[in-house]
Amino acid sequence: MSSLLTEPARRIAALEAAAAAPGGEGYILAALEDAAPSVRDRAIRLAARYVEPAVLGELVADGENAVRRNAGLSALERQGPYAVPHLVAMLGRDDAELVLFALQSLARIGYASAGPSILPLLQHPEPNVAQAAIEAVGKLRVQEAVPALCGLLGRDLWIQLAAISALAEIGHPDAVGPLMAFVPDSVLAEPAVQALRRIAAPESLEPLLPLLIAVRERALRDSLLLAVGVVIDLHPDPTALLGRLEHDLVVDGGNLVAYLEQLLTAYGVEDGGEADSLLRAAATLVAAAGIAQLQPTLLTRLGTDGTAQWIEGLLSRFPERLSPRLAALLAHSDAEVRCGALRVGSFGPDDLSAVATHLGDPQLPVRTAACLALGRMGIDSAAPLLLERLRRGEPPEQAAAAQGLARLSVEALVELESCLDRDMAEPVVIEALAVLARRPVPGLESRVLRLTESPSAAIRLAALRAAARVAGTRSEGVLLRALADRHQPIQAEALELLVRRGGDRSVATLVALLGTADSFRFHVIRALGHCRAEAAATRLRDLYPECGPHEQFQIVWSLLRISPPWLSQFLLLRLGEKDLDMRRAAAQGLSEVAGVEHLAALLRLGEDADWDIRNSAARGLGRLGTAEARTALLTLVRDVESVVAATARTALEQAYRDPASSAA
Repeated sequence: MSSLLTEPARRIAALEAAAAAPGGEGYILAALEDAAPSVRDRAIRLAARYVEPAVLGELVADGENAVRRNAGLSALERQGPYAVPHLVAMLGRDDAELVLFALQSLARIGYASAGPSILPLLQHPEPNVAQAAIEAVGKLRVQEAVPALCGLLGRDLWIQLAAISALAEIGHPDAVGPLMAFVPDSVLAEPAVQALRRIAAPESLEPLLPLLIAVRERALRDSLLLAVGVVIDLHPDPTALLGRLEHDLVVDGGNLVAYLEQLLTAYGVEDGGEADSLLRAAATLVAAAGIAQLQPTLLTRLGTDGTAQWIEGLLSRFPERLSPRLAALLAHSDAEVRCGALRVGSFGPDDLSAVATHLGDPQLPVRTAACLALGRMGIDSAAPLLLERLRRGEPPEQAAAAQGLARLSVEALVELESCLDRDMAEPVVIEALAVLARRPVPGLESRVLRLTESPSAAIRLAALRAAARVAGTRSEGVLLRALADRHQPIQAEALELLVRRGGDRSVATLVALLGTADSFRFHVIRALGHCRAEAAATRLRDLYPECGPHEQFQIVWSLLRISPPWLSQFLLLRLGEKDLDMRRAAAQGLSEVAGVEHLAALLRLGEDADWDIRNSAARGLGRLGTAEARTALLTLVRDVESVVAATARTALEQAYRDPASSAA
């Protein structure tokens, strides 16, 4: 096998063999200068694991050897919080270039605990260091840096740009005023508006709206619109401010309206990127401000764009902006506008006749939307209209009518009985049963249970879902019998319905089914897990040796959900198995249930040769929160595998307030 290895591969193998041995540090440091990139990359990973930050820091301080310096920086960054104390100490060195590298590494590592140490460097006489400090407090989101950053907005251009970007990263509303000073008459106007968009403070909406009308330069206007759109999304109630915009549009001469219309008609969400963002921002402004000229355009888009359901939610957020013009929109000559108005309009009992009129519209989408609108009204007097569409409408109308009927009272749904007759078309029966699955009607329970024996598999399936909502032993018996249905999807559905229903009888039946050694047993094991059936735990444990790998894995996951008292002991036994996948599953399970008493086991897993098992160990150690666990995590944070290191970092962040101080 070794003869097949390339020369770099041989060197990597030798390096890995020597790395953890006494004197291995020397091999690693030498390999950081290897001619092969693959060897250098592996050496960096091993250096992060086995070489202390102080040693790596000396490599960074070596200005004569760029290769070693870059490798040292990469290894320090891979060490994450373990290296933070040393990097913070480097900030006090006299070598400006070394300080610059330390700042960049701290920013990339991303631990805010270093923030106070960086603040004095914002005023560093070396511009590159000052700029790196600005960028670092931005990436670390150091709130205390906001006043100093605002003060730097009066410095030279590059410092200004860096400060604007940092303020955007931090997102503090105190930056709104200083940033607005750049808009619109400055070369920094566009970056400032982009920062305001990221900050998205409610305070910025009032000064931004007039500028959106006044500014005609397209790039800046786009940035302003994007900022306004984000602020409206996050503003709890922008209605008062947006009402002023409607007045301002009168003196605008239609320029802003034309601009917004162009965005609403030119772009599609499939365009992605900035085009999608501009479309959404324009729609947000039109919906929130109630711009009458553009409401039909927005409703048309809702009707024609299958991916534009977000517009429906947007218009529904501001119903008071649409209501005054709803009657005119419902009478619009364009069917897409009528359809959109029905989908988003807010209707009350007095609007029943106006909405019902559209059940006779020549366009199917309009009739469908009218069914949905009647359902949203939630009044029983709409029931005969919806039942008529359920019986005689086209499939989309039937589905919409069923959805609407499910919102009505039980008393209004008694008339569904006629939709369950034998001579009724199958789609009507299925939709009627779908209503009863959402809203059970006691008077129709017997009809529903009989339909679970229908010759049609589709009707049996729909009836089974409705029967699951019926209380009592009869319906439970129906579900249990359906486990033997000749139609496999019905078997699976019955199992899921029993899981949702719960109950001792269902669990007892499922446990009995564990005796069947066929493909259905896997689903039964899974169902018992979803039921969290404590009564099944011992039986599942005893069944484990008899099963194949597929079922064994499911037993492990089901027992994790049931969580019997002996679960951790069961998982520890699985860790001793030869199969790597089972050991991985057991390690992952132990990471979810481990207590302090399992510290020794997790420490062993943290040294396992398999990266996935070490990854599970990192998660489990993070749950313990002890000093020993923290020490182990600070080792795993330097793991040669990036996934393990990232998991350990996350565990440190969640379990300990200041992982960097613990490293010190």
